[in-house]
Amino acid sequence: MHAKKPGETMTDLISGTDVSVETGSFPWPGRVLLAVVLGCSALLLFLTAAPHFSGWRVGSIALVVAAWVQVSLGVGGLLRGRRPLFGIVAVVNLAIIGLWLVVLSGHHETTTFAVGIGVALSGVAVLSAATLASRPFIVASWQTSTSVLSSIIPVAIVALTTTALSMPSIASATPVTHASSPTTIPNDLQTSVTVPGQNSARFLQVASGNDTEKSELKPYVPLDAKAQALLSAQLAVAEQAAMRFPTVADAKAAGMVLAGGMAPGVGAHYQVLNASSLAGINADGSVNPAEPASWIYASTANDAPVVGVMYESLTASPPSGFIGPNDHWHQHSNLCIGFKNGMITVPFAPDSSVTPQECADVHGQFMKKTVWMVHAWVVPGWESPQGVFSHANLHVYCPGNTDLTDAIGFCKRQS
Repeated sequence: MHAKKPGETMTDLISGTDVSVETGSFPWPGRVLLAVVLGCSALLLFLTAAPHFSGWRVGSIALVVAAWVQVSLGVGGLLRGRRPLFGIVAVVNLAIIGLWLVVLSGHHETTTFAVGIGVALSGVAVLSAATLASRPFIVASWQTSTSVLSSIIPVAIVALTTTALSMPSIASATPVTHASSPTTIPNDLQTSVTVPGQNSARFLQVASGNDTEKSELKPYVPLDAKAQALLSAQLAVAEQAAMRFPTVADAKAAGMVLAGGMAPGVGAHYQVLNASSLAGINADGSVNPAEPASWIYASTANDAPVVGVMYESLTASPPSGFIGPNDHWHQHSNLCIGFKNGMITVPFAPDSSVTPQECADVHGQFMKKTVWMVHAWVVPGWESPQGVFSHANLHVYCPGNTDLTDAIGFCKRQS
């Protein structure tokens, strides 16, 4: 038994634990638990911010800043815990709970489960920090069994966070693909139901500057049962067509060439260079889903999987295409193209103010308007959250799951 020091309680003397508020010697179990919780929460914040950074810049910066603050507070609590510091941790994590709720309400790409874990982690951080700030000596009298339990809790938190990170819209933008050609008809929810986010910043960005792409902002028109059954059958055929060339290597072997390059949201288009590219439109303007004009892939790597197909039409106005009014066809304006090294080159961004002379200066062919086009995201695992016929698919990222592009809009990493 040693002499009682200023700041010690009788419990401290009995346990022989030398703890003091003045010296900042807070119990290790509580500080470790808080650091683990803050670290897991910061990791979840970092990975949630990544897929939103191009379309939701301010919010993503807020997520990243919040994550770094949590890392700093966690390290500070481990190295030298203080009552004021733990009070700050509690207040900061109350604010982060509000930030998570904003993410859930405005960004459908983030799963509810992941947001729930984020809120739970911040809630645990608030409780842990408040306990350390108000009762720093609470663990001085813990029994051995309680100490063992306190060591298990951080492990459980890490496991739960790992589960949240495994959700596809957070941890990876790469959906699950199928090696074999599916035979099931896509259900109505996959093919026709509009989803939250059709007016998202990313979607509006894609549609800006192109009047025909703005048609995608029109609300979804529900189909009757008969029309929906016909559309599902058409999309099933389109899916079978997509799986005829399941990888980029298959497309190359069939004589297709890369058009432009890999771009976020629209993938890498491998174009058919013969008359069959227009066989996807029947004489009456309806679609022949078995004959796409190009196949869309997740990157330009030889093993990159197919993610969708595109149909083209030379008609003066948009063809009737698929059953129903929801396949909004688009054109590009002021397109300059060339052919070099076995691929179609695009030296200027489509729908820009490039002139015929500027195109001629780079030995390109100028097109005031392109043919009519429509994407069909029919490959299972690569469904577009904007709808099966959307121009952009928010699940298609540049290699490395980024949206880093050059001035033209192509991914800096192509494979």
